[in-house]
Amino acid sequence: MSMRKTIIPPALQGVYDRWHFAPAVIARGMIYCSGIIGTSHDGKAPGHRALEGARTTLEKGSDAPIEALQAVRDPKAQFETAFEALRAILNEAGADLPDLVEITTYHVDMARHMAAFVEVKDRYLNEPYPAWTAIGVNELIVPGGLMEIRAIALAPGD
Repeated sequence: MSMRKTIIPPALQGVYDRWHFAPAVIARGMIYCSGIIGTSHDGKAPGHRALEGARTTLEKGSDAPIEALQAVRDPKAQFETAFEALRAILNEAGADLPDLVEITTYHVDMARHMAAFVEVKDRYLNEPYPAWTAIGVNELIVPGGLMEIRAIALAPGD
């Protein structure tokens, strides 16, 4: 018998329904988070409403493709929004950023934006640090996306 639980914050229900993937899944005591990019409905930093970009995009039309999402234009704000979105997904699972055990980040134009990314990352992640792999890529699915983060965290109770 499979011991899996799908994690879907209310703002991302449309993502699950329309694009057919879970924001996160809990299995065997771990939370596996799908990749997330810092998005908003207008390209501006959404603050602590980091998941609203996806919700708002899907409200515009149920047939919206993933590429209809809009990346936050300012690089630091985009990275902050991605970490806030990751935090919101983990919170829905009963966890938080200190529960991270591994992150993988995918970067467009990595050399240009890495210093800004590390500055933001270091504000969100404290000791004990998770394992981290950074990978340079040509593009991400969201136009203007500079960084996508996927993560694995300990589930509550472990």
